[in-house]
Amino acid sequence: MNRQRGMPARWVVALMICLTATATSSMAMAQRADDAAARRLALREAVELALRNNRNVRLAETTVARAAAEHEQARAIFRPQVLLGSGLAYTQGFPLSIEGSAPSIFQIGDSQALFDPNLRNRERQAKKMRAAAAQSLEDERDRIVAETVLAYLDLDRNRRSLEYLQGQSRSLEATAELMEQRVEAGLEPALETTRAQLGAARGLNALTALENEIGMLEFRLRDLTGITQEQRIETQMSEIPMLTEGQSVGEMATQALNNNPGLLALAEQVRAKQFQVRSEQGSRWPRVNLVGQYGLFSDHNNFSDFFQRFSRNNVTVGVSIVVPIYERERYNARLSKAEAELEEARLREQEGRAAVAGQVRAMWGAVRQQDSGREVARLELELAREALNGVLEQYEAGRLNRLQLERARVEENRAWISLFEADYQLERARLELLRITGQLRAALL
Repeated sequence: MNRQRGMPARWVVALMICLTATATSSMAMAQRADDAAARRLALREAVELALRNNRNVRLAETTVARAAAEHEQARAIFRPQVLLGSGLAYTQGFPLSIEGSAPSIFQIGDSQALFDPNLRNRERQAKKMRAAAAQSLEDERDRIVAETVLAYLDLDRNRRSLEYLQGQSRSLEATAELMEQRVEAGLEPALETTRAQLGAARGLNALTALENEIGMLEFRLRDLTGITQEQRIETQMSEIPMLTEGQSVGEMATQALNNNPGLLALAEQVRAKQFQVRSEQGSRWPRVNLVGQYGLFSDHNNFSDFFQRFSRNNVTVGVSIVVPIYERERYNARLSKAEAELEEARLREQEGRAAVAGQVRAMWGAVRQQDSGREVARLELELAREALNGVLEQYEAGRLNRLQLERARVEENRAWISLFEADYQLERARLELLRITGQLRAALL
């Protein structure tokens, strides 16, 4: 009888060890590659990147640049405007004018506003609109900083919560298995199996939802900071700085009314509308402009045939005075429109100030409430941990079963998650209060 010989056992063991080592090495290399690809991002660095790369901030910067250019354009009217022109023309008969000037080899013209209340106030209005755009830029920067910090803190909080939610889900699944065994043994009613399975399903659903939220928060943080979407971000545990000790809610409200960039922008808009009204009122005043012109003529244009004396060099320097006589209907319509826009700007400023004062008081109360809520969550966690330690001692002593142990673990994991949520809500309230009072970037950068 022929006996088939297989591979020696020691070779099989050696092969399995080699395969296991290779797989372990591959997993370690993959983990190291993933860690190398991940970007360790501190909170301050995230804020700096958002201020430098965010699209909304850059868009607000272009608005400031456009307002600055409009101000320069309005101010240029009161500076000399010198133009040089030349051309070629054929003259038959009397030398007619070309664009309001006699035919010339070349011509230099100068114009400059000397006294024009209408244009001067328009220049001042453009200056205030430039200041309003600059304050709006600061408000947008604060908004993006707050949004970036919230996304960062929420991402870090959810990642820390994920570990405990995974532990909670495992305990709920173990509870469902143990309950099924107890029902089969006749120790519990059949309803308890369904209740335990429902708890496990809810735990798995919460875990899936948290994983999805982490993915979206990481996407949002990359988008805010300008980091490529392919790069993974690693966060660090961070805290929002405490507010100035000893400040009352009234002092905080006053600080917000004086420093809030949004309110400062509204105030600049009101001043701009005031100059618009003055501009319309100034349109009834005389306007004085400085004018000058030099032209080099050529006799080929028949000047000597139609004029007694021909001169090649011709200069005109003087002032132009325009006095409005009658434009009552047009003036009243423009002035009424400007006054209505001024009143609208004032009402918006008043509404903004009232809203900011209310937000300060609301967030001041929210900080106090969230601070006390965090203390409640801390004590609940401490109680859950002590209860778990007590259950564990009794379980090891054989006085409690594993079902009671898993339930205690579920409560401890739930307490950890509640503490992380309380921390986040407290930091969020502090962040909003700093933003409203204009202290946000000073506290973070």
